[in-house]
Amino acid sequence: MQMSQALSLALVFCSLPALAQTAPERGVLFKITPPLATELPAQIEQEGAMPAPVPPAPPSYLLGTIHFGSPQEQGVDYAVLEGLLNASATFVNEADVGSAWLPEYDHYRWLPVETPLSGMIGKEHFTLAQALLPAVQPKDLQRMKPWAVLALLEARGESADGTMMDARLQQLAKASNKTIVHLETLEQQLQALDCVPSQEQAVVLDERLQKSWILRIESAEAMAFYRSRNLDAWLASIDRMDGLSDAAKAIEQRSRICLLEDRNARWIGPLETLFRDGGGFVAVGAVHLVGADGLIARLRNDGFTVEVVPF
Repeated sequence: MQMSQALSLALVFCSLPALAQTAPERGVLFKITPPLATELPAQIEQEGAMPAPVPPAPPSYLLGTIHFGSPQEQGVDYAVLEGLLNASATFVNEADVGSAWLPEYDHYRWLPVETPLSGMIGKEHFTLAQALLPAVQPKDLQRMKPWAVLALLEARGESADGTMMDARLQQLAKASNKTIVHLETLEQQLQALDCVPSQEQAVVLDERLQKSWILRIESAEAMAFYRSRNLDAWLASIDRMDGLSDAAKAIEQRSRICLLEDRNARWIGPLETLFRDGGGFVAVGAVHLVGADGLIARLRNDGFTVEVVPF
């Protein structure tokens, strides 16, 4: 063996432990343990004696969900989740999936009558959107804001109903008489979804429809990443924004901040309070968990222990 080959092999073998240490953490279900409560020196001095140790809080769990697909595709065993939920005191999710739709919410999802979707993206692309979303009535598609059409396309045309993961978990919690807490109202969720003007979202939708095969690939990738519990790879795929121009990417980035970073920043306080008390079961969209501004990084930065639960 030549010296250069031996050196190359040595470098490869020496680097293997480092690669193992930096391998992405895989999981969609995490056990959350709060930092130990400690008395401040002033409190100890005032009380005159060391206080009795505070018993540790019961464990809490954080589950990343996916908003489409069957349990078989997702690789989800609801019996396991039900067992953890039954052992918890409180169930927390993004918003009440059973919220009644109020007329004042219509402007978040519907375009004005005088501005139909086909007028924003052109008749050819509107026809393509119809073909990709056969379950949507043409008159409804004409009224749908571009963000709503994009959301349906990303979810393979599957609309939220009682069989979706988030709804099933809330139903299990309700059947078990758990305390149910929502991190936001339905209107707050709609505001986040509709935070970018429709004319700009139409640019993104138009470009997505020009390369509609990328949407199908990304939906399949999302499910594969979820099933393999590789949320970092899923977020990286979202961040690439394949097939979009720089202008469309800038629009998508603003939408992403509304949907992920801003909501994570609002949620982390209530979640940390819950996790300090213990006994919580939290279910939010899986992409909220990962990344530099994700819930897991925020929790760890604040001293919480976050451990993957094989699932």
